[in-house]
Amino acid sequence: MPDYSALEGDLGRYFRSLPKSLQENIMQSGVVFRTEADMRRCVQYLTHEDQPLG
Repeated sequence: MPDYSALEGDLGRYFRSLPKSLQENIMQSGVVFRTEADMRRCVQYLTHEDQPLG
């Protein structure tokens, strides 16, 4: 399992910008992300940002 907080580049910067609770959820999940876009999709799902309003 990668330590995203230690990664350089976009993926590491994005991970470090997330709230600590989301960082912990991602680390506990064991999911391996290869790109920032993949992690962003996961965060959108976890935070329900992908749900339409209304």
